[in-house]
Amino acid sequence: MAHRSTQRHADQTFALLTDPYRRISRLFEQAGADAIETRLALKETACLRGREAAQVFYDETRISRAGAMPAPVRRTLLGEGGVQGLDGEAHRARKRVFMALMSPERIARLGDLFEAEWRRAAVEWAGQEEIVLYDALQPVLTRAVCRWAGVPLNPDDEAKRVSHLRALFDAAGSRGPRHLWSRYARRRVDAWLASIIEGIRAGRLAPDPDTAAYAWAWASADDGEPLAARTAAVELANVLRPTVATSVYIVFVAHAMQAHPRRQPVWPPRTPAAAAPSFRRCDAFIRFSRR
Repeated sequence: MAHRSTQRHADQTFALLTDPYRRISRLFEQAGADAIETRLALKETACLRGREAAQVFYDETRISRAGAMPAPVRRTLLGEGGVQGLDGEAHRARKRVFMALMSPERIARLGDLFEAEWRRAAVEWAGQEEIVLYDALQPVLTRAVCRWAGVPLNPDDEAKRVSHLRALFDAAGSRGPRHLWSRYARRRVDAWLASIIEGIRAGRLAPDPDTAAYAWAWASADDGEPLAARTAAVELANVLRPTVATSVYIVFVAHAMQAHPRRQPVWPPRTPAAAAPSFRRCDAFIRFSRR
């Protein structure tokens, strides 16, 4: 970090509400520093930026995950007992299960399944005067990731499952009735996936060994015994929910392509020689849209 500002800034709570993405960056620029002191919700708060600051958050002697996330977020977005709230070897052991599912071949398989579902859905969309892309994408993503993860998805239950998975991220940070709806959805998702974990262990279901459902059904706790079914369900939801949540970023990309047609990348490339530059530009376009 370059240096720390000695100036203490006034409470930034309301300023953040009106300008949540740029306010703190502007304070850094005004102070000419990478570390500033301020207040949020009247509590003393240190704000850091830069490579060294990021490294602080990966130093387990200084930062712990347990209890860091507010309870309303744990009870909706993340679920209780998941990897995001663990430290030390317990965290690393859970993370290894996730990373074992993230091979290039497995990721490509999920992409293929999503593309197939997208193309099927596009045939239906073509016959409609208008679609809400955000809403239309979530069933597509849910079908693809459930098939990829080895999670049975009954067509009669699809709308309900999609609605509950969406509520975990779409309504998690809300207040009032929408937050209560997200809490209810979390209970339903956990119960659904716990029943799948129990079905696998009992031999009623037999997903492929390289699927997320199989991996979490047989993942071990600290004592060497299988994880509690509800905990395994939370981790399985940590595979499904983020995938469905990419509907947010896909809509951002679609909006950027419509708003800035001259800046969008050409894909597929017109010639083999243009493949690498086109891919790099496509990747940069997607990453920028996501940010």
